[in-house]
Amino acid sequence: MTVDLSCKHTAIPLLARCLESLPNLHTLEIVRASGPVTSPLKGALRRVKLPQIKTLILPPVAHPLLRSCRNVEDIVCVVRYGIISSEEFLGSLEFNRDSKVKRLAIPLVWWINPSRK
Repeated sequence: MTVDLSCKHTAIPLLARCLESLPNLHTLEIVRASGPVTSPLKGALRRVKLPQIKTLILPPVAHPLLRSCRNVEDIVCVVRYGIISSEEFLGSLEFNRDSKVKRLAIPLVWWINPSRK
């Protein structure tokens, strides 16, 4: 399934329920996400479990999906615009540390935020 998250943020909870209702969905690709979608996505997926997802292709802002996809085997992070916040993305990925990830393709940018010590 290919999803464009440049829709209104009110549609994100509907998307979460839709994904839960598709037991044979094994591949999910988020092709675009515009605006601040991380927080609405995190809220909508808080109690959603998507164990059927084996392949996840997503931009950095869609990283909350990693928390719901505990059985993911193939993760590809696609950076089309801007840079990725490795700290947030890896934080979500940590939820899958017991999973059977076979392939992880993430272009990371490591930087130190001068306001944090």
